[in-house]
Amino acid sequence: MLLQSFAKMFKTTPDDLDMHVIYDVSHNIAKVEEHFVDGKQKTLLVHRKGSTRAFPPHHPLIPVDYQVAVISLSEKVRLL
Repeated sequence: MLLQSFAKMFKTTPDDLDMHVIYDVSHNIAKVEEHFVDGKQKTLLVHRKGSTRAFPPHHPLIPVDYQVAVISLSEKVRLL
């Protein structure tokens, strides 16, 4: 929806604006995750309303395609 809004606002297409979706998630998500609670690893169902889990760079749970996209975006920003 964001891409279409920008396209409408600038009277062009998302491709012409060089806009691409990198990662799209629902607003409300619940995922099974492993976390330490009271010193013991537990399997938990974690609900995040309007947010996604943050991982450090190159974390094994980040798909390689997304790691490359972020590195590419960082390089573009650095060039500005």
